[in-house]
This record gives sequence, C-alpha cells and structure tokens, in this order.
Amino acid sequence: MNGFNILSDVNVVNMAEQKPSGPAGTRRDSYHHGDLKRALTSAALSLVAERGPKGFSLTEAARRAGVSAAAPYRHFADKAHLLATVAEQGFLELHVALAAATEAASDPVARLIEIGRAYVRWAVTHPDQYRVMFGADTDKTQHPSLSIAAEQAFGELLEVVALCQATGILGGQEPRQAAGPLWSLVHGIASLAIDGELRNVGIDQDPEDMVADALSELFDR
Repeated sequence: MNGFNILSDVNVVNMAEQKPSGPAGTRRDSYHHGDLKRALTSAALSLVAERGPKGFSLTEAARRAGVSAAAPYRHFADKAHLLATVAEQGFLELHVALAAATEAASDPVARLIEIGRAYVRWAVTHPDQYRVMFGADTDKTQHPSLSIAAEQAFGELLEVVALCQATGILGGQEPRQAAGPLWSLVHGIASLAIDGELRNVGIDQDPEDMVADALSELFDR
C-alpha cells in the first residue's frame, strides 16, 4: 500500500514537470519558434474577408490568432505594419505566378496575354489578399520590403512590354509608360470581378477570357 502511494506521488511530480501537451502547449512552442507572425497574418486575412482591411484592430487580430493583445508587438509596430506584411506576401506570391506564366508562353504577344490571365487568376483566387495589396491605404514608401516586392511583381510586366517593344509590336515609349495602360486594364478587370460588379451589369464572361480578348484586340488593330 505504501509502495503504491510512493509510486503515485512520483507520477504526480513527473506529470507536473512535463511540458503541456495538446493544442495549447503546441501553440505556445510553435509561436516561440516563429509561427506567431504567420498566425497573425492569417488572422488578419480572415478578418479582412469579414470586415475589409479597415474593419478590425490589431487586438482583434491577436484574439483571432489566439494570443495575448501584447503578442503582435513582437513582430508588428501597429496594424498598418501587419497589413503591409500581408500585402508583401501577396506581391511575392503574385510575382511567382506571373513569372511562371511568362515562361509558359512563346512569342511576345502570347506572353503578354498569359501574364494578364495569370494576374486575374491570382487576384480572383486571393480576393482578400488582393484587397489588402491595393485597397488598405498602405503607404509603400513607409515599408521598403513591401515596395520591393511590389516592384518585382510589376517588373514581370515591364519585361514583357520591353520585349514587345523590341520586336516592334508596341510603341517605342519608355516601358514603364507603355505598361501603365495595360496594367490598368488588367487590374480593372480583376477588381471588378472580385467585387462582383461585372455580374451586377450582366457580364458573365470569365475574367481571364475577358483579359485575353481585350489584350488581343489591342494588337489586332
């Protein structure tokens, strides 16, 4: 009987010294190793989906991520910093998608059309992130890494425009100036598709096909 009691006491002590198991213990350890930042950006995106980029606070993002109100400040100075990080991740992913699209096409016009398709495809499948990238009033000049990521994504379009100019398909103006109207066209279609405005006026055409048709017509004139 005494031996049983001693064994029980030892087990109790050992249990008290063990690290917490289950979701709570795992969550704390994973955050300690850097997953807190990812958890907060994911929480921010879920809140953007529900309320838009301006409809929540940093404290609410912390609550959604299951951490204390003070935890976000380990990575973010404020909510604007959190949204800038969400936007930066979006531009990095968009850059990868655009680069893959240009590699899959052969001639310059096909590359331009494919990059337009890829842009709209990515935007429509990542609407909340897209809204943060372009609609969260984030001052890119205050977030250098965000500016770099955005410029890299835009650079894919610039390269294709420069290629089109080199082959005489587009006019000889500076590539950035020539890219402006093309980007505006693609961005406008993506934004209207995300917000449902195309359907609201009875336009049921697939946004990717719409971009392809619009860009093709530019070169058929």
